Amino acid sequence: MKIHFDGRVYQFQKAGGINRYFAEIIAGLPEDWEPVITGVTDFGQNAPKHPRLRTENPPCFRPRRFQEPFHRKWWGPRLAENVKLLHPTYYDLTPGLQLAYFKCPVVTTVHDMIYARFSKQIEGSELVIKAQRESVLRAKRVICISKYTEKDLLEFIPEVAGKTAVIYHGSSFPAQKAIAEDKLFERPAFLYVGGRGGYKNFPFILRAFAKAASVIKTIQLRVVGPPLSDEERWQMYFLGITDKVISNVFPAESALQELYRGSVALLYPSCYEGFGIPPLEAMACGIIPVTANTTSLPEVVGDGGIMLDPVDEDAWADCIIKLARPFPERNKMLERARERVKQFSWAECIRRHVEIYKEMV
Repeated sequence: MKIHFDGRVYQFQKAGGINRYFAEIIAGLPEDWEPVITGVTDFGQNAPKHPRLRTENPPCFRPRRFQEPFHRKWWGPRLAENVKLLHPTYYDLTPGLQLAYFKCPVVTTVHDMIYARFSKQIEGSELVIKAQRESVLRAKRVICISKYTEKDLLEFIPEVAGKTAVIYHGSSFPAQKAIAEDKLFERPAFLYVGGRGGYKNFPFILRAFAKAASVIKTIQLRVVGPPLSDEERWQMYFLGITDKVISNVFPAESALQELYRGSVALLYPSCYEGFGIPPLEAMACGIIPVTANTTSLPEVVGDGGIMLDPVDEDAWADCIIKLARPFPERNKMLERARERVKQFSWAECIRRHVEIYKEMV
């Protein structure tokens, strides 16, 4: 079976949850299937791998001002004629392609409704909302990555009722036991993973961490993701924690796993998540996820972590102080986390996707 994945997300996201999701799905497809990805020359950190994977890119030529009209009027329509099943990686498509060109079944994945929910706070949200709505309404099946995302989708686009399927993500790391406590608590490290803008609530966790650091002088905060901005560095300076925050810019998977394993807990105060892969990875790596008690995070964490109000700095600071020292309930909490993570797997996620693809063709 040939499946066409438009590679739009890889054009603007070189690391992150969405491109990791598609890399896992493509890699897990049956070996005799033929996945085709359009419009990608650099996959970034999460490159999909499959024995029959092909890429198809629009031709480049000069003068460049003629490229887009050529792609839109000739290359895009011609490519779409031969596609049997389309699963876009994002709501809008590679320049030169339009959903209207495709007469085949379309599967769309909705990761969250952040742009619709926070339309007034996010610049340029109108374009994303329009593309998301068009993609969802055009799709024959809509995959939602959590029950919360499905609920949110149906609130904003109720016309898709009956077309949705909830399929959870998995952890890319196998479930492991925690490392020995004597290696963790000499200089306890906390971990933050992912984007840090807006609803991710990163300034909040810096303030809560600073309160905890005033009590326990030896703690560290390891930050994984894009480079720290000047504004973030100034905030750390004024909070007096510059020497306690260590930036890890887009580490490789093996290095990320070691960062999880060498930390006492993940701090994940995001106010809105469509799923939340980092808490799942934390549980798999044998550390405690501390998350906000909102949106999809209770679905993922369950009883395998600690959930707190994402606006209560004192509660987060107290929790950090508690976790920075050995405490009696820690082993039981880690055992619950190991059991919890078993409920989420990429193998099951892939199996459900393959079922849907077969239905569509």
